[in-house]
Amino acid sequence: MDERLLLRELAENYTLSKQKLVIACVERNTLKTLFSDWEWLNIGLVVSEKLLKFPKNLRKQNIVEIVKELIDNTQSERIVVENIDILFSPEYSLDVIKLFVLAGRSKTLVVNWCGKIEDGFITYSEPIYEDYHRYEIKNYDVYCITK
Repeated sequence: MDERLLLRELAENYTLSKQKLVIACVERNTLKTLFSDWEWLNIGLVVSEKLLKFPKNLRKQNIVEIVKELIDNTQSERIVVENIDILFSPEYSLDVIKLFVLAGRSKTLVVNWCGKIEDGFITYSEPIYEDYHRYEIKNYDVYCITK
C-alpha cells in the first residue's frame, strides 16, 4: 500500500475510534495530498490577526479562547490545522497539545506539526531556542504519525 494512503488510513481510523486529535510530523505537501478534502485552517494567520486587536498585556489571556473559537466556528467537522508556530511563543506559555485536545473536542483535527517524534516524545524547535517544547506523548490522548 502507498505510504501516504496508509498514513491517511491510520489517521482516519484513529480519529473515528478515540480522541479526535492526530499530530502529523510529515511534509505539508503529503498532508495536502492525503487530506485535500478536509478543511484547512491557518491558525498562525488568523490568531495573529485576532491578537492584534488586544493590547500586548492581554494577549496571553485571550489566545486559548481565540483558538477554541476558531476551531468551533469552522464549518467542517474535519480540519487540518497548520502554521501553529505562534502558539509556541514563550510569552503565551501554552501546552499546545493540551490546547488542541481541548479545542478540538467536537471536531476531528489533524495538526501539521513541524517537529520530531523520537523515543515517545514530540518536540517543536531545538533546545537552544526559546520556543522549544518537548512533550511526552503518553501523557496525551493523541495519535502521532510520521514518516
